[in-house]
Amino acid sequence: MRKSKIKNSIMRVLIMLIITAMLLSACSGKEESGVRTVKGVTSRNTISTECESPTALHYAEGAEAFTEKAAASGLIELYVDKKTNSFCVVDSGKKQIWSALPLLDSLSQNEAPVSDPSMAALRIIGGTDVYSLNTQDNSLGFGKASYVPIENGVEFSYDIFVDSETAKKTSLSTADIAFNLKMDVTLADGSMNVNCTYSNISKNPNAYIESIELLNYFGAYNDSAENDYLFVPDGCGAIIRTSVYDESFEKLSFAVYGSDPSCEKEYSGSALVPAFGIKHGESAFVSLIQKGDTVAAIHADKASGLSDYNIVYSSFDITPSSYEDETLSISKSSSVQEISLCYRFLYDKNATYSGLASACREQLIRDSVLSSQSVDETTYLPFFLTLTGAVSKDLGPFRFLSRLTTFEQAQDMLVRMKSKGINNIALRYTGVFGGGTDSTDAARLRLLSRLGGSSKLKELYNYASGQKMSLYLDIDVFSSASGFSGNAALNIMKNISETEISNKLVEYLGSKPASRELRRINKLSKVISTVLTDTKYYDFSGFCINDAGSVLYSDFSYNGMLRDSAANEIRKAISPLSTSRPTMAVKGNIYMLKNIDSVINVPLDTTVSESGAYHPVPFIQLIFHGAVDYAGDPINVLTDGEETMLHCIEFGACPHYEWNYDSSIDESENDIYYYDNTINSAAEFYKKADEALNDLRSARMTDHYEVQDGVFCTEYDTGSKIYVNYTDSECTVMGAVVEARSFLRIN
Repeated sequence: MRKSKIKNSIMRVLIMLIITAMLLSACSGKEESGVRTVKGVTSRNTISTECESPTALHYAEGAEAFTEKAAASGLIELYVDKKTNSFCVVDSGKKQIWSALPLLDSLSQNEAPVSDPSMAALRIIGGTDVYSLNTQDNSLGFGKASYVPIENGVEFSYDIFVDSETAKKTSLSTADIAFNLKMDVTLADGSMNVNCTYSNISKNPNAYIESIELLNYFGAYNDSAENDYLFVPDGCGAIIRTSVYDESFEKLSFAVYGSDPSCEKEYSGSALVPAFGIKHGESAFVSLIQKGDTVAAIHADKASGLSDYNIVYSSFDITPSSYEDETLSISKSSSVQEISLCYRFLYDKNATYSGLASACREQLIRDSVLSSQSVDETTYLPFFLTLTGAVSKDLGPFRFLSRLTTFEQAQDMLVRMKSKGINNIALRYTGVFGGGTDSTDAARLRLLSRLGGSSKLKELYNYASGQKMSLYLDIDVFSSASGFSGNAALNIMKNISETEISNKLVEYLGSKPASRELRRINKLSKVISTVLTDTKYYDFSGFCINDAGSVLYSDFSYNGMLRDSAANEIRKAISPLSTSRPTMAVKGNIYMLKNIDSVINVPLDTTVSESGAYHPVPFIQLIFHGAVDYAGDPINVLTDGEETMLHCIEFGACPHYEWNYDSSIDESENDIYYYDNTINSAAEFYKKADEALNDLRSARMTDHYEVQDGVFCTEYDTGSKIYVNYTDSECTVMGAVVEARSFLRIN
């Protein structure tokens, strides 16, 4: 008996030790992951190939070099240059040449080339070194580039080597570094489709393609006319006027769908749509990334002399990696195996950023990314209102939950807004679950009793629905409670992956934004199922998906997912949230908007400051309008409320305010969140916005342009035009007067 007790005690101790080890492993992120780690890397070499004759490999000799016609579709034709193993697209009507490599005849005779254009540039990790290679020097220069005709186009093939000695080998070993890159260029329906794949032909287990720049000089030019520009998807969208000298301009890069919190890199800004383009002369093109968008970045640079070029192009992070504290971390698998881009070409009056957006929208609908259905018409324009139930507040070293708006108070606000003529309110309610705005786990949603509980929520919903208003409960589906649960994603350094969800209210309170542990992607579907179960008996219209609208991340844990697979899983996982319910999203990364009805905090400006050459344009709005209702950031939170109101009218955006019922945040009249301080001005603006925009909600926005300095026009497919005057003086357009700091609609 005594031996049996001792044996049982030992077993219990062993079980406890195993459990403790498992918890520590989950907490520290030391479990097996999808990352290969090399420690003690004190330095890394960056190796590139110097070409003896760069002009011959990197530049087409001129238009006459393209002698072989490969395909034709609509108004465009595809030609091949045998010498550079490259191609060009020719507009058969205007004879505009869009060349993959710059033409030497566009260079000044007194200037020598200063750049090395290529069909593709690659960064390859070989052991701990980095090799900067490209198709022209490291394939064509070694006699290893070729092409063959395929249906409707050409397949280019590049065997890429780090040096000539390796290229001369008849049999490669697994210690060699060699990759093959295939690029199919085809024409269809007047568009050019580019499809790129790659393979490790030496089978070297320590060699990886870190990144690929694809067609980095397609359409490049250095002979700018007055109306030429580059288009980049910064915020709402921006054009870079290439004929305008801008001393402050620096090369820009924009992460498609934002940077990856699990493998962060520095970018100039982020993009909601994976598109870019060029306007040159009377022609333009827009390129839409169809595959590889989740790991893409858009780059743009402006020519500063006769020997360099205006360029805009895309790059792709094929194999995530990180080098920090003498540790090199490399993903064991690649993010994508295939890259695809669709280039659409426009001419004459259609060669505008509005035309680029229209072509982009059409392609997104064709690719089933954006819904072809129009928004449902209502009697009144939606007024988007963000309310906060409870928020964490700092008090010395302690943090406590501060109640700002109860359900009963929210109903009181709706009643008052209704009395002032705000008839269609889309209420987004944040901070209503345990933890308030710092709620840390979507798998444990419980209504805060201090806000009134389910009974008061039901009363609020009954009033809202009775007045044909809507009530959305805000959720962060990525938040995980703790690494101890085993639900947290790991970043590439094998630590728990975290991000900070922007919360201006927290910043206003002087609190520190709470870091959120990101959930394992493969747990997301189960969490969504739990969310639906936990909220089954709550009364509300639908969900507002907060973090999934603006955050996309890789998960490097065991059985994790890289960004491309994660995007597909997120789309699938959140789909049940919109079943039989309207759904709202924050910011609106395009890949997850197919079943979304409305989007708030859509950028109405750019992240890069406007300058002489850099101008915001409503590219996103030209795509979104008519497909979803959208609004920008809350008007009362922004510095210049009057100008923001005009911006909403110009960009076809619904009003959006963020209020609290409680004024205890700031007892002065300067409390921007206290609803009583701005409700009257909001009601006045809503009346004007409703009259101008409501019957246009399902219309297509077809054009946007500057009429004169500070005066802009937005056109719709109904024939309506809205003129917005930002200047301090009235102006006359089409015989009608537009008052200073005002707008005018003409049907």
